[in-house]
Amino acid sequence: MSIKDMAKRKIKHNDLLPWFTQDHDQLPEAYLKSTQKFFDELQATSNKQQATSSPQSDAMIDPLQKIRKIII
Repeated sequence: MSIKDMAKRKIKHNDLLPWFTQDHDQLPEAYLKSTQKFFDELQATSNKQQATSSPQSDAMIDPLQKIRKIII
């Protein structure tokens, strides 16, 4: 591999496009490792339980909903 070829393969930091569009055998090893680490961390955070979106107290409930609760 020549220096000219190495310059062509230089990838900007945080650029994911080559991961999806280029043959991984042609990508730099450091890029492959850092991108894989990114996807692993992303997967780990997506597996965490997320907070509920429902209101936790009456203070967060719409006033009309409070009235409906009283009427019913």
